[in-house]
Amino acid sequence: MNAYQLAKLVEWAGTLRARKRLQKVVYLLQQAGCPVNADYTLHHYGPYSPDVARRTDAMVQAKLLDEEETGSSYSYELSETARVQLDRVGGDRGLRQRHAEFHRFEPLARRLLQEPDLQKLEFAATIAYFRQQVRDRTWQAAREAAATFKKQQPNSQVMRDAEDFARQVLEPEDPD
Repeated sequence: MNAYQLAKLVEWAGTLRARKRLQKVVYLLQQAGCPVNADYTLHHYGPYSPDVARRTDAMVQAKLLDEEETGSSYSYELSETARVQLDRVGGDRGLRQRHAEFHRFEPLARRLLQEPDLQKLEFAATIAYFRQQVRDRTWQAAREAAATFKKQQPNSQVMRDAEDFARQVLEPEDPD
């Protein structure tokens, strides 16, 4: 994930609330085909990328992101410096073209960023992770593996809702 992509995600969010949300949004976008290029491993809270965490920390250190800690949670907003830099990129035709494929995922990114249920986002990303690990694994098998990992009942409503959400993100219906 590069700095431009992270800045755009924060811009699209307005205020990006929770590091966990950022991790799950980037993972689901990547699994949907968005060119964010981050390595992920399985963590207690689902898919986790040290790449995304390092990029976020570096942008806070460079004063491109304003970070606010509230209890045990963090939120991020673009700094004025980052806004100016994004405007500059937006005015450069070559740079716009270079980022066109990423921008194609803006509607999905906004949807994920605005999802009010962070647990559903976490469980959906975890189901997607287990499905991705074994390409021929069914959605049901991925949900069952994720439920075991998350210490949930595989057929619980929360796990079924998370599976449905992951399916909608990763296998959207063709409008034609």
